[in-house]
Parts: sequence; C-alpha cells; structure tokens
Amino acid sequence: MFRYIYESELGTCFDRYFDYIAGLKGAIDEALYAFVADVGRYDLRSKGSLHDAWLRRLTLTMSEIAEHPVRQNLHMELLGPYHDRVFHVYYGDVLSYSYCQQARRGSGQQDLLVHEFRLGAQGEFEHVFEFDDGLEISIVCRSMRFEEILLEVEAETETSPDA
Repeated sequence: MFRYIYESELGTCFDRYFDYIAGLKGAIDEALYAFVADVGRYDLRSKGSLHDAWLRRLTLTMSEIAEHPVRQNLHMELLGPYHDRVFHVYYGDVLSYSYCQQARRGSGQQDLLVHEFRLGAQGEFEHVFEFDDGLEISIVCRSMRFEEILLEVEAETETSPDA
C-alpha cells in the first residue's frame, strides 16, 4: 500500500518519504506542497498531525457538467487527534478510489495511523490511508486541497472560593 513509508525495528520510518516529497517542490501547487511536506502532519505529538485523527465523514458526490462526463469528487473529514480541529481534504475529478474495510474489531472510532501522498506518472495525485482497525483508503484524483478549521474549545473556568 505504501511505497515510501515503511516499518523497521524502530517503528514507522518517513525518511524516504520526505526525500520523495522534497523532490515534488515546484511540481505541485504550493498550498498542496505545504500540506504534504509538513512534518507536523505526520508527527505523533503535533496538534496538526493527522495521526490519530478520527474519520468522521467520507462523502462521494457526482457532478455532471454540460459537455463533460460525470465527475466524481470526494470529501474526507477528520477530527484532529486532540479534538481541537477538523481537517477537510477535498479531492476533485476523482479517477479511482478504493475503500477496503476488514472485519471491524470493537466499536471505537477509526484512528488514522499513517497517510502517504504520491504524484502519478500522468500528473494525478494519489493519497493513501491506513487506519487502526484495518480500514485502507486509496484515492487517485486530478486536484486536491486541504483545509484545517480550529474548533472553539470551552476553557475550563476555575471557581474562586470567594465567589
């Protein structure tokens, strides 16, 4: 499933992946490059990481534009690992996708373990995901964008003993 991210006795290794991503600078849109090249999006301790994010929604829409074939678009919504933000990934002009779910263990949320972005030979984008319960998602598309929305978290208020 993954071409550049691999497992070793030390755990999940990203060295080859980030070498590959560095080579994409200038070949893809700056905003998309900023997202896929951001080490914090993969770091286990970063609030902006997609690791341990919960899959909340995966939506497929079909749009028919005059004189064009039906186009598929996908939208993935993930709740950040600290539940303080929501990530939206939009995939436009989807060429293919796969959603493979093994028999689920338990009834908990689907935690994202790792994701890998790749650029195909024809300039298409490929984004693959592996979740802790065996879910694997692969999306191949012509356009992709990422959005992060911070949630307003109610601050815990301390009650003064004098109040």
